[in-house]
Amino acid sequence: MLFRNIKFKEDDNTSSEIIQAFDSEMKLVDLFEKMAGHRLSSNSGLLREFEGVDGIADIVLFELYKNYEKNLVLGNLSPRWTFALKALPYRRAFDTDSFVAATGVSKQTATSALHQYVKLGFCIKKKEPQSWIKVKQPILIAKKIYAIEAKLKDWKRALKQASRYRDYSNQSWVLLDDYTVKSAIQNIHFFIDANIGLASINARGYVNIHFSPHTLEPKSEIRLWQANTEIARRINLGF
Repeated sequence: MLFRNIKFKEDDNTSSEIIQAFDSEMKLVDLFEKMAGHRLSSNSGLLREFEGVDGIADIVLFELYKNYEKNLVLGNLSPRWTFALKALPYRRAFDTDSFVAATGVSKQTATSALHQYVKLGFCIKKKEPQSWIKVKQPILIAKKIYAIEAKLKDWKRALKQASRYRDYSNQSWVLLDDYTVKSAIQNIHFFIDANIGLASINARGYVNIHFSPHTLEPKSEIRLWQANTEIARRINLGF
């Protein structure tokens, strides 16, 4: 589980210091990244501002498969075309019209995507007009994906957004300011019903877990492939 894999600084209850609220969401996310980022294992990573079809997650943490490096070419694809590539028949010829029918795009757009597949070594063009064959399968690089929506206090909005991230993540969490988390805790049943994790962090970096969600398969295979493409792209760029 996400937070159990990360050892955070223990809170010192004997301190007389009064812990104040965060004055910006960015500072809250910055502190979480500081506490979590360098504690991840060698096959894991943390991304900020993770952009997907379902919105922009403040943080995405991921665990990678072994030998993921061999499959980073995925990051050179346009995310919208990754699942379409995966769905193509392997080692069997297909034509442009069948690809158009499967994707619902124009012939010109489909041809452009197919040329992208060829350029990256996934497909080759046959001698026959408008005929292609897939010679390499795309492979997912992320074994597990954890999405986090951070807010200072608006837990309802955060919960709604975090629920969308379950399309591609194995766990989705809401991270709030510990100073203002009381209202969310009083409504913890909404998080339990949605299987969305709830945690809070204070200004000294202590993370308090209020509900840990079950680890499940992502809801959408298409969104999972898109998320893997984005993770691969960010790795290729050095995050």
